[in-house]
Amino acid sequence: MNVQNAAKPQSDQKLHLKFPSDNLSVRQALQQVLGLRLSLDEKSVVEIVLAEVLNNIVEHAYQERPTGRIDLTIERHTAGLDFLVKDEGLPLPKDLPHTQVMHDLNCAKDDLPEGGFGWLLVRELTENLHYEWREGQNILTFRIAADTVAQN
Repeated sequence: MNVQNAAKPQSDQKLHLKFPSDNLSVRQALQQVLGLRLSLDEKSVVEIVLAEVLNNIVEHAYQERPTGRIDLTIERHTAGLDFLVKDEGLPLPKDLPHTQVMHDLNCAKDDLPEGGFGWLLVRELTENLHYEWREGQNILTFRIAADTVAQN
């Protein structure tokens, strides 16, 4: 397994993973995250958000360098699950996490536009979404609220 568990979660309070930026490693990391004590609904939200974020890193941030690394930290608080995702890939396009995507969806299925829908889901399902490019790293933080996350 390529995923390194840098810190075993103690009572599901914190999980820190470092893994290569490839599809298999992302799937393995998602499996570890989904192994946390979460209800089925909570797992669905976490899976949608993290799959979108991590797959975007693989597909876009590391498009020119497929040997990159992803650093993921998840910490449980009474307010919910806090996520910190770091990578050294290409920076996000300016303001992407906060730009409203406006597409004309009144067209044939094959003509549907690409792009931005995943970030729309991420914005809708998270709180405190913040992105910055700092010292050669993409740094993304967000919270999945406690009303979505089990308080065990």
